[in-house]
Amino acid sequence: MIDKENSILKILTLMIFVLIIGSSFANAQISALRDHEVQNPVDISSDRLEVKQKENIALFTGNVVVTQSEMSLLSDRITVFYQGDRSKDNSSSISRLDASGNVTMTSPTETIRSTWGVYDFKKKIITLGGNVEFSNADGQIKSPRLQVNLSTGKITMDAGQDEEDNQSRVTGQFIPPGI
Repeated sequence: MIDKENSILKILTLMIFVLIIGSSFANAQISALRDHEVQNPVDISSDRLEVKQKENIALFTGNVVVTQSEMSLLSDRITVFYQGDRSKDNSSSISRLDASGNVTMTSPTETIRSTWGVYDFKKKIITLGGNVEFSNADGQIKSPRLQVNLSTGKITMDAGQDEEDNQSRVTGQFIPPGI
């Protein structure tokens, strides 16, 4: 009888563990950047700025810090693509940011590290790639590519080729609550 009770207890413990892991994974898949306002001001600082006005490009290099509302993006280099037409207040409209080198994106609840990133303002999508490491309070997930939809908060991570052209998979480590 004791063996049967132990077996049932083990099965119940395993089921609870699977439910906890599943809920942790689900929580990790919705970003704190859900409903992020892409039209909010973007502040950029760096060691150097080069503007290519005819191409509507600005190159920020060296310890680049980009902030917008509760999101920050750190990188070695940021290329800003902007619309050529200036508004009445003489400001430009950014259409895309490309980040490369030691990219780190943070929100109030998550940190994502990668080799490169693209922030598409029109599509409201941030794509990060190259040895992506997503971390939050529930654990850590690694993949070659991650995409954040700023409207829905949905995070998608894809397997694929890593930087050495090896087949790579999405992997994760989750922290279950103390039982």
